[in-house]
This record gives sequence, C-alpha cells and structure tokens, in this order.
Amino acid sequence: MKTPFLFNKKQIHHTKNSNHKLNRSFYLILRTCKTNLYILPIFLISILPTTSLFSKTIFVCTNCTIKTLKDAITLSQNGDTIKIQPGIYKEGFLPITKSISIIGENGVVIDGLKEKHVLGVYANGVRIQNLKVIGSGISDLSEFAGVHTEKVKDCYFENLSLEDNVYGFYLAETTNCTLKNNTSIGNAENEVLGGNGIHLWSASQNKIIGNKLKKHRDGIYLEFSEHLEIEGNESEENIRYGMHFMFSNHNQFNKNIFKNNSAGVAVMYSKDITMEENKFLDNWGESSNGILLKDIADSTLSKNRFEGNTIAVFADGITNINFQNNDFINNGWGIKILGNTDYNKIIDNNFIKNVFDISTNTKSTTNIFSKNYWDHYEGYDLDKDQIGDIPHKTIHFFGYWIAVYPFLMVLYESPVVLFLQGIEKAFPIVTPIEFEDQHPRMKERI
Repeated sequence: MKTPFLFNKKQIHHTKNSNHKLNRSFYLILRTCKTNLYILPIFLISILPTTSLFSKTIFVCTNCTIKTLKDAITLSQNGDTIKIQPGIYKEGFLPITKSISIIGENGVVIDGLKEKHVLGVYANGVRIQNLKVIGSGISDLSEFAGVHTEKVKDCYFENLSLEDNVYGFYLAETTNCTLKNNTSIGNAENEVLGGNGIHLWSASQNKIIGNKLKKHRDGIYLEFSEHLEIEGNESEENIRYGMHFMFSNHNQFNKNIFKNNSAGVAVMYSKDITMEENKFLDNWGESSNGILLKDIADSTLSKNRFEGNTIAVFADGITNINFQNNDFINNGWGIKILGNTDYNKIIDNNFIKNVFDISTNTKSTTNIFSKNYWDHYEGYDLDKDQIGDIPHKTIHFFGYWIAVYPFLMVLYESPVVLFLQGIEKAFPIVTPIEFEDQHPRMKERI
C-alpha cells in the first residue's frame, strides 16, 4: 500500500551535505564530547535541525490514502505540510492545534457545512494558502468565521477565497500574523447579523496587504490593535464602513481603496495614525463620509484622494492632525470641522468642485489653513508668485448656517440664498466666521 507520507528529500540531502562539511571547530567539539560520553547526546540534540529533518508532506485527494483534511490534520505533526488536490471537501469545523502548513491546488473548496468556524487556528506558525473557504455557521451569540485565530503568533494566510461566511478572518490576540492577497465576500444583510471581512481584536504587529473585501458589515474592523501595516486593500459595497477602528494606536494604512460603502472609514479614539495615498470614492448617502475622524490626535492624513463622497472628512474632536497634499474633488462637503476640533493644519491641499469646501458650527478656530488651492477663490496675484494677494474665506454665509441648521439645505440655490451670497461678496463682514487661508494657491497642486 502506498504510504501517505514522504520525507522532504531536499531537506535530507541538505542535512547530509552539511554534515560532510563540518568544520574543524565542530570536529574538536566532538573529540571533547567523546571523552565525556554523557555530553554527546545532549550536544547532538541541541544542534541537529530535528523539525526540518523529520517533517513530512501529507497528500490529500479523493483517490489518496488520506481523503479528508480532517484526517490529515489528525495525522500531522509540527512542521508538516499538507497538500490538497482539487475537489470539494465537506469538512465541518476544522481546529488546527499544530504548527503546520496547508496548501491547496487550484480548485480546492473547504466547506464548513454551516457548523461553526470553518478553520480554527490555535497554534503558532500556521500557514494556509490557496484554498476556497465557505460555509461558516450563523449565530446571534457567536462570531463564526471562515478563518478564526486566537492567541497565536506568526500565522500566515495567503490567496484564500472566502465566501458565504459571516466573518471572513477573525484574529484575536495575534502577533506578527500576515493576511495577503485574500478575497472575502460576505453574506451580510444588515448590521446586526452581518460580520466583518477582516476583524482584529487586541492584535499587534500584523500585516493586512492586498486583500479584497466586499458585502460585509465592515470591510476591515480593528479594536485595541496596534502597530499594524494595512496596505493595498480594496474594500467596497459594505453595509457600514469600508474600514472601522477604535482604540487602536500607532497604525498606518496606505494605498487602500474604500469605494461605494455606506461610509468609507471611521477612525475613532486613537492616536499616531498615518493615512497616506488612499482613495475614498463614492461613499454617498444621507450621512456618508469618506472618513470620519472622532477623538484622534497626533496623526497625518496626506496624499489621499476624496472624490464623490457626501462628506469627504468629518472631523469631531480631533487634535494636532496634519492634512497635507490631499485632493478633495466633487464632494458635497470637503471637510466638516466641528467646534471641538483644534490645532490642526490644513496645508497644500486641492479643493475642486465641492458644494461646500469647508463647513463648521463655530465662529472661531485654532486650526490653520495655508497654501491650499480653492477653485472658488476670486482673488488676484499682482506679484505673480502663485499665491493669492488677499486671503480666501474658506466658509461662506450659507455654508455656516447649513452646519448649524442642516434643514436649511432645502434652500440651497434658492433666490433668497443667492441674494445673500451677493451681499456677502459686496460686504464680506456679514460672514460670521474667522476661517481664512491667508496664502491661497492660484493653481492646483499637482
């Protein structure tokens, strides 16, 4: 009968070659150990690569000796690799408590049969690649996921296609794990029963790179998670947010796309966040934001593109945030700044074709506006230095009153409002706010 296990010949060959190339110092150590025989076994155990030497590959297929992934996991030991040939494997819940690798060929489907989690990872160093994972359980009490991990480190998930799971990936108390180039399409119908595409709780030093998330409650959700690298992901058509995180400091998210969600991103109760080169597109609805910033501090938002959002940036209680080199294009509101928002810098941004560039509910500010391009600016540049010679009032009469009394929006472009705007141009003193860009750009930043 064909054995289901194969030793890794390359690893054995490498080990033999290495043993033939022992240097002189190693030879001298062996001679020393020879005079003390009880030392020799301990010495050999400490230096030999036992995990790689004795690791094996287990093959799973419909015609193999091992026909199910569950049996392969049971037979495996730390360091083993399980390779799965194409087919649909109706497995139910699969707990993984050993440091193994599971690699599928194209066409492998793992079906959780709507029981619990599909794959449960509870050992360090687990790698799972190239599988389609479907059919997590559905519950009002438990957060069932396609891939669930808890209290592990060094996990690695790549090229997984997740469908029809409540949660896609659920990582709790993980360290140094990577999610790369995965796809998760959820089955969320509402916020109560829906789960998140990638959910991290109390995680640190994880990487979320190049994933595509769709039709979940939140595409990515983070809580109490720090030192994360979130880059190159696409999150769209989610019921609530493309990404949502709270109480999660020292994180960076760069080069992601958040498109056509009920709201793009919410960053709340956090500090030291770097947000660069992201795209916030078409997050449109009655109260949709490209990004909601709530009670965050000491962060940077630069080189981002906000286009086609109801509100590009909603700023509530933020402090010491640098908005620099961003593009605000064709939004309802560029930035809504509430009165509890202080000591932020809005510098070198482009404001183009927005209904309202800036809106606020306060008459004074500690925020700084400088060297932005405003397509509504009607000043002049006599000295030809590309900076306007007179300040630009970033908030106008009607924009201010809309922020205070939103129901007045029904009067937008009505004859009364147009008349008041004409008076404002003739007598700027009627504008009841101090927001000004003292050095507006004459041309947009490229």
